[in-house]
Amino acid sequence: MYVFLMSLILSFIPFILLGFLAIEILLRHPNHPLHRLTMVLIVLLALIFLSDFLTQSLEFPIASQINPITAYVLSFTELTLLIYFFTILSRIKISGILLHMVAVVPLSGIVLMFLEPDVFHVSLIQGDYWRVELHSVSFDTMFMVIACYSLAYLLMTIIFGYRKLKLNRAYLREQQMMLTMVRGGIVASIWLIVAFLLGNVLPENPIVPLNNLPSYAGLILACTLRVAMNKYEFLAAAEQRYKLIFSLSSGGIALVNAAGIAVESNPAFRELAGEDDEQRDIDIFELFSEDSKVRYMYLFEQGFLQKSLPQNMQIQIINRKGVQYTVEVNSDFLEMEGEVHCYLLIRDITQQQKDEARLLELAYTDSLTGLANRYQFNLRLEEALERSRIYNHRVVVMQMDLDHFKWINDTMGHSAGDLLLINVARLIRQHAPENSLVARMGGDEFSLLVELPTDEDPDAPAEMASHILRGFAKQIALREKYYHVSCSIGVCTAPLDGGDPETLLRNADTAMYAAKQMGRNQYQLFNETLKSTAEQYLMMQQGLETALENEEFSLVYQPQVDSETGNMIGAEALLRWHSAELGFVSPQDFIPIAEQSGMIRLIGEWVMQEAAEQAVRWMNEGYFTDMQMSVNVSASQLTDPYFAHKVETVLKQTGLPPQMLCLEFTESAAIREDEQIMALCNEIVKMGVTLAVDDFGTGYSSMRTVTSFPFHFIKIDRSLVYDIDRNPRNEAVVRSVLELAEQLGMKVLAEGVETQQHVHQLLQLGCHYIQGYYYSRPMKTADFKKWVDDRALELKRLEVVEDIRIAGQ
Repeated sequence: MYVFLMSLILSFIPFILLGFLAIEILLRHPNHPLHRLTMVLIVLLALIFLSDFLTQSLEFPIASQINPITAYVLSFTELTLLIYFFTILSRIKISGILLHMVAVVPLSGIVLMFLEPDVFHVSLIQGDYWRVELHSVSFDTMFMVIACYSLAYLLMTIIFGYRKLKLNRAYLREQQMMLTMVRGGIVASIWLIVAFLLGNVLPENPIVPLNNLPSYAGLILACTLRVAMNKYEFLAAAEQRYKLIFSLSSGGIALVNAAGIAVESNPAFRELAGEDDEQRDIDIFELFSEDSKVRYMYLFEQGFLQKSLPQNMQIQIINRKGVQYTVEVNSDFLEMEGEVHCYLLIRDITQQQKDEARLLELAYTDSLTGLANRYQFNLRLEEALERSRIYNHRVVVMQMDLDHFKWINDTMGHSAGDLLLINVARLIRQHAPENSLVARMGGDEFSLLVELPTDEDPDAPAEMASHILRGFAKQIALREKYYHVSCSIGVCTAPLDGGDPETLLRNADTAMYAAKQMGRNQYQLFNETLKSTAEQYLMMQQGLETALENEEFSLVYQPQVDSETGNMIGAEALLRWHSAELGFVSPQDFIPIAEQSGMIRLIGEWVMQEAAEQAVRWMNEGYFTDMQMSVNVSASQLTDPYFAHKVETVLKQTGLPPQMLCLEFTESAAIREDEQIMALCNEIVKMGVTLAVDDFGTGYSSMRTVTSFPFHFIKIDRSLVYDIDRNPRNEAVVRSVLELAEQLGMKVLAEGVETQQHVHQLLQLGCHYIQGYYYSRPMKTADFKKWVDDRALELKRLEVVEDIRIAGQ
């Protein structure tokens, strides 16, 4: 009776407990594979305890048939399943083949027991108190090897799994769980080995059956699983994490069956679908428009047949609330409980597409005017030229540049300039052909592209340019004021004027600059003459960049004479350029290029330095006393905030007295920056330098300029002088200038005086300061000195003749 009661306590009660534990684990997550495997493991442990109970309780002949072979078969199977279980639980990455090879090692004990029963012998005998197992030495050795191998592998997987989880702070719960498993596994291993050795070494005792003690290693492990499950919910942790990701994911996730019904979906998917009811299934085909529904239903049907759908699909959907989205869909197929489902991952890319469209617009569009930008224009031009080669039609390119746009920017500010550009862009679009492309290439430069059929009127490009110019005849409103703005247009046509974008744009630019040189506010068609001129222009521009360094510039001097006394009052330094490649280049040709390229500043500073040094040399030689050296100043120099300081530096370096330097600049240069130029002029005048307004009479605000700026001299332009003896109007203008100068206390010098009649007429009007060919052409230094000497002798001779004449009277 004692044996039965002890077996009931030591074996049957653990069997019942393990049975309940297996049922609890299964009921917690019946569909979870790891839960099922855990349940099988615990059931096997329970059967081992049941086997031990039956061994001590049944009749010996029956018990000897059940145990010990059945117990060891269950034990070896248990070890195999434990290897699978802990490998999965520890998240160690191992190939399937290798895992199977490792896991089946314990099963080799079963094979050896049945194939070699005499070698690996195990039997049951009736002892004095308990039924005892008898093992052969081979069996004991085999069992210890398999047990140690299995337990070592289990401990290794648990330890490595714990260390892997420890590297990630997100798996804190799993770390604690694995640490519990390590401790329980160590205790179970020690118990198993010690109990097995004790059962084979110690003699039988009447209190407990020693052969049953190794089974408690399984009970220890089962209890460890139970503690870990309740305390850390380790079997549900992964599922909970995936549930959390499923719920909190910003992307839509749905599990869809073959009928297109989302049987499971997360909140993000329901929000996209416009569905508020969490329990209601969603028919995904209701999210498509009627036009696309049939197509997507067919695609979905084929996807289920092939278990594959295209990835990264971009689809337009309209949810139940009428909101339209653009979504990106990825998918995979999986089988659940015998039914194939499609797992959809849906990402809302509506805003992303808007942002990409905006970026594309910024890449191809001018942000200020909304026109195409240079990049888009070049792409479209390449496409148009490709079509022209195929269909043999013409491509017209126009380059348009606003006239005097800098004046608006400089006088009214850049905001006003931007507003003007917006209005100009609107005007060009209104007057451009319907199928044309208008682009802003940068600054105040616009371009137009249009394709013309072969049978189109050959004069169509000229008519289009003329139509745009007529649009500019209308004044543009700018800050409640109206301004007249004009532009210059260059026109070229492919394939006649070029077959590639670079050539066409360059030739259109050439024609546009020609239009500016011809007076602005007009268009110019490209031709070979313009091309030759442009090449010449480019050569001069390149030559100017090295002319100073190569010492190709020189100065000539033209005397300024008082016609009443015949004495020289000064000289004007005039720039000459003898290029190594181009030969002699006229100032009328290279000065505008130097101004446009910005080289004029350096050239102008060199001229002032050179002329001042020459004046000082002549002064030391006695040739240039009580006279002035006149130097021309460009508009670009006047916009230099350091120009006055540079003038002062030249005077100090050369030793030229300030009153012997006269700076000449045109009235058009003075009116561009009233306040800045006025302050600059006042600063220069304070030094003692003389200022003169050059080419007076050619601008539209001459009187305003003269009365506003501190000029000492007015130089009348040669255009008013050359026919003064034949043109009463020019005579009247000169008379007015002389009267104005007298009232303002200024001196007047006439340029371009070539004949005795000019001199006589100017003297009668009261202008006796003369500069022109009548007295001398511009001369080099040596010729100028000779002219001064000859002039002095001639004046002395005339003085002697006059004295003789007076004495004779």
